[in-house]
Amino acid sequence: MGNMTNLEVLHMDNNSLRGPIPSTLGNLIKLRELHLFANKLTGSIPLELGNLNLLSLLSLDSNNLTGSIPRTFGNLTELTLLYLYGNQLSGHIPDEIGNLHAMRDLQLSRNRFTGPIPSSLGQLTNLLFLFLRDNQLSGSIPGSLGDLKNLTVLELDANQLIGSLPEKLCRGGLLQNLTVSGNFLTGSIPRSLRNCTSLIRVRLEKNQLTGNISEIFGVLPNLNFIDMSFNNFYGEISTNWGSCMNLTDLRIAGNNITGSLPSEIGDATQLHAIDLSFNGLVGEVPKEFGKLASLVNLNLSRNQLSGQISPKIVSLPGLQKLDLSRNKLNMSIPQTIGLSSNLVLLDLSNNHLSHDIPGQIGMLTHLSELDLS
Repeated sequence: MGNMTNLEVLHMDNNSLRGPIPSTLGNLIKLRELHLFANKLTGSIPLELGNLNLLSLLSLDSNNLTGSIPRTFGNLTELTLLYLYGNQLSGHIPDEIGNLHAMRDLQLSRNRFTGPIPSSLGQLTNLLFLFLRDNQLSGSIPGSLGDLKNLTVLELDANQLIGSLPEKLCRGGLLQNLTVSGNFLTGSIPRSLRNCTSLIRVRLEKNQLTGNISEIFGVLPNLNFIDMSFNNFYGEISTNWGSCMNLTDLRIAGNNITGSLPSEIGDATQLHAIDLSFNGLVGEVPKEFGKLASLVNLNLSRNQLSGQISPKIVSLPGLQKLDLSRNKLNMSIPQTIGLSSNLVLLDLSNNHLSHDIPGQIGMLTHLSELDLS
């Protein structure tokens, strides 16, 4: 195959190819696309692939490749897509990747890369997608990533990163997906994200981030999913969440949030899941939550909520999980509970339940977990 020097596109993906990648592929100097993904290839990536200086797409993902990324890849200056995810590659991500100024899509997730994220990646000014999740990367996130004005997706979750988020994230106003969960990040959320109206999906959970939760984000009209759980955020929940009309998931569990629940959240009628458990919330659950007709999961457990629960909340037709356990609710279970016919989990334990248990609970034929202790 190394003698087919006029070859421009090579598709050998989705087969059961085994063994190493032939170094003779480096002789195909007219090659523009090389697709070898979803095979059973082993061994290291040949240095000779760095000779393919016309290559615009290189897809070696979903194999069993080992070793490091060859530094010769810095010669592939026409490369726009580099897919190496889903292998067993290791070592540092070479600084030379920063030479690939045409790069638009860089996917290195699900490998065993170690060391820091190269600051040279900030030179990839055409980059739209950067996937580095599920590796063993350490050190801080380079501030230079904030210079990537065209960046729409940044996924760095499940690494060992420390320090704070870059101050200029969403500088170009195009960032849609920010995922940095499962690291050791500290500090506050950059002000540049507060009014990053392009955001659709944000995952910050399981870090050590801090700051006043009421000041972190403004109104984000395109936001669909946000998880800030298990950090060190404090303050009160902002009324702005009620103006995020596309929001389906709001998860801020396991922080130091106090104050009452804003009734305005009931205006975000696309919400499917609310998890505000493990905080210090007080007061009543707003009756306006009963307007959330799309709600599937409501978890307000382990707070200091008190008072009654509106019958409209427990009768939401799509509700599958309702956990209000370990609060100070002084309530009787509304008879409307029987209208939540899709409930699979109902936990009202460790509250101050009064009166008899309504017979309508017997109508919940899908219920698999019930705790009223």
